[in-house]
Amino acid sequence: MRTFLGWCADEAIIDHNPASRLRDAGPLRSYRRTYGKVQAANPGRWLSHSEAYGQLVGACQDGTVVGLRDEIAIRLGLMGMRRSEICALTVASLRHLPSISWTGKGHKPLKSTASPSLVAALTRWLALYPNPAPASPVLCRARAGTFDLAIGAPARIQWGQPLTGDPLRLLVVARAAAAGLGHVSIHDLRRSAAGILHNATTPDGAHHFDLMDIQQVLHHADPVTTMRSYLEPMDTDVHDRAANFLD
Repeated sequence: MRTFLGWCADEAIIDHNPASRLRDAGPLRSYRRTYGKVQAANPGRWLSHSEAYGQLVGACQDGTVVGLRDEIAIRLGLMGMRRSEICALTVASLRHLPSISWTGKGHKPLKSTASPSLVAALTRWLALYPNPAPASPVLCRARAGTFDLAIGAPARIQWGQPLTGDPLRLLVVARAAAAGLGHVSIHDLRRSAAGILHNATTPDGAHHFDLMDIQQVLHHADPVTTMRSYLEPMDTDVHDRAANFLD
């Protein structure tokens, strides 16, 4: 609005720009820009490798069909996939395992490589799937009232009925609570993927994955997004660590 009114004044459409006083000290500039979920009720989290794959994935391995489904959902999130992408994943996306192809944000064709454990889980899942069509959803909803997370009783899967965003969110929250991790959101899995790769180092401290590598895994168009929203908020102790060397 300020820019538009300034143009109107320059073109003599109006005699005075009422927003001119905001040019030097706009009200929004009095608030420091923040990144991530720092103001949310449940701020963003970065799980360690042992928390993600030991506790969270381990909480799903209860021998039930729903447990297998939940393990796949969590492993897909830890691969860097977004919630909407996980829900929209079809059987056709898995035709060339370990390569997984899907349509991502902005209708971009994306591709990633599944880990050996994820490939094994998907293979078991597809073996249970009754006559899946290429367009069938990979993850399906469970019939209401047939699964007790605390007991781990088997549930009847509604094959061909896609798992939607809110049930996916709730299953991650429930599995994280069962694993003793507190609140973990579906997007925390994507954050954790970035954090786990960032923290993967050699014995001499060299990183296995640089910023551009992590950008490719998360399929970001700009590495600034990867750094600003996924890595920078995680390294909150960088100044304390640097002080030990700058002395």
